[in-house]
Amino acid sequence: MAVNEFTSFTAVDAPKCDNKRDELVTGNKTLVAGDSGKTFFVKRGTSIFSLPATAVGLSYDFAYIGGDAGGQIQVSPVAADGIAAAGSAVVNKDVILATATIKKGDWLRVTSGVGATGVTAWFVSSHRGVLTKEA
Repeated sequence: MAVNEFTSFTAVDAPKCDNKRDELVTGNKTLVAGDSGKTFFVKRGTSIFSLPATAVGLSYDFAYIGGDAGGQIQVSPVAADGIAAAGSAVVNKDVILATATIKKGDWLRVTSGVGATGVTAWFVSSHRGVLTKEA
C-alpha cells in the first residue's frame, strides 16, 4: 500500500472512501474472509481487529487517520494462528500500532500465505509506523 493512498483527506479530516472496499471503524471489529482486500481506517480510540483463521490469499489493510498518539490499532489472530512481524512470529499474539508511537498516516497490511515451513500463516507484508507485539 503506497503512502500516497492516505493523503486524500477532506476538509474535516475524513478519508474519501470507496464504501465497498474501505471502512471507517470505531471500536472493535471481527473480520471475515469476505472482508479481504478492504482497508479499515481508525480515527481515534483503540480498535481491535480479530482476524479469521488463515487461508491463502487473504489480505487486510489498517490505517490510522487521527492525530498523533490519539489511537491504537491491534490486529489479533485466532488462538491457533500467529502473525510474523517485528522480527519474529508468536502464536495468539496481537501486532499493534500503539498509542504512544502512532502517527497520522501509519498503516499495516496483514496477509495470509504459505510460510517457510509450508504452513499457512499471517504476516505483516508491509507497514509504516512502529510495530509492537502483545506481551
